Amino acid sequence: MRRLFRLLAILAVATAACERDPAPTEPDPPANEAIRTIGGARPATMIRPLDYAAGTPLPIVIALHGFTSNAADTDRYFGLSRRIDTDDIALILPNGTRNPDGLSFWNATDFCCDGYGSGVDDVGYLNSLVEEAGQHIVPDGVYLVGLSNGAFMSHRMACESMPGLRAIASVAGTTFDDPEVCEGAGPLSVLHIHGTADEVIRYGGGSGLGGTRYPGARETVERWAARAGCDLDASESLSRLDLDRFLEGAETTRRRYGEGCADGIRVELWTIQAGPHVPAFDPDDIGRRLIAWFLE
Repeated sequence: MRRLFRLLAILAVATAACERDPAPTEPDPPANEAIRTIGGARPATMIRPLDYAAGTPLPIVIALHGFTSNAADTDRYFGLSRRIDTDDIALILPNGTRNPDGLSFWNATDFCCDGYGSGVDDVGYLNSLVEEAGQHIVPDGVYLVGLSNGAFMSHRMACESMPGLRAIASVAGTTFDDPEVCEGAGPLSVLHIHGTADEVIRYGGGSGLGGTRYPGARETVERWAARAGCDLDASESLSRLDLDRFLEGAETTRRRYGEGCADGIRVELWTIQAGPHVPAFDPDDIGRRLIAWFLE
């Protein structure tokens, strides 16, 4: 497990190396400003449209960073804050806590990434952010975007039936190995994006040094599809996409489970052929696609 954490840390640092350092946390701005600090002792940034009219319902998107990373880098990676005014969304950018090695993490599944067993209640923390956001906007559904450890955390929040949660988009992170952990979870839309050449969180599933396992991408998606009542034998193949800038051509295949699903639910698996753990997305492109998928 320690070896996994070390590899995740190296990848996260390498990914963030070309980015500028996140700006220091500023004091809470006046009530009429678009950017606010929420979360109390664990501050998070909440951004709403500049022309937000009080009482207008807004979808809330929450971005969850990977192991060792942070909210600012994750926002830049997915290009989410660029979509706030265009798509009329509110964005929340929280950070996990730090382990004894000083590395930031989310207490997501038994596999990843509370390696020191802190037991920090990240489920309660994220739920409290949504509740507090309701003091400043009228929430119109909650949507989670997670990378790696943040993707595992997105799946956990779905298993916990987070109030208001309508959909998650996870990149390179799956769910609990034991499906019974998520028994009773409500149906929701799930978009899972994963590279077949991911050597950190393997596309087909795997385990850590301690023997703790995680399911593969397809198994994860089919579990959510089954929970929503989708017909697993009636999935359809969609047109391919070019998501990774470093891979030639339209490398990403898409499979949708939509037949027989609960009203409004769809579950999709986007497979990046030869894609790595951290795909080389174009922030403008992936941000536009994610928000469009959420709000379709």
